[in-house]
Amino acid sequence: MQNGFVESINGGLRDECLNEHLFSNLNEARQIIEDWRIDYNTRRPHTSLNGLTPTEFAARPHPGHNQNRISL
Repeated sequence: MQNGFVESINGGLRDECLNEHLFSNLNEARQIIEDWRIDYNTRRPHTSLNGLTPTEFAARPHPGHNQNRISL
């Protein structure tokens, strides 16, 4: 059984990107998938992250860590 997070991302990629496009060549597939990845990680809020994008979630300060993510 695969990790639930991996299954979720794979399902989103498949449903929102791969099933929506017919790729003519490998370079086109790479560009479309990269565009989807950037949108998924930087522009689209996720309910599992309390409405933050993954980039915003990763950048927020964590209690007990300084700006460099070194445990105090």
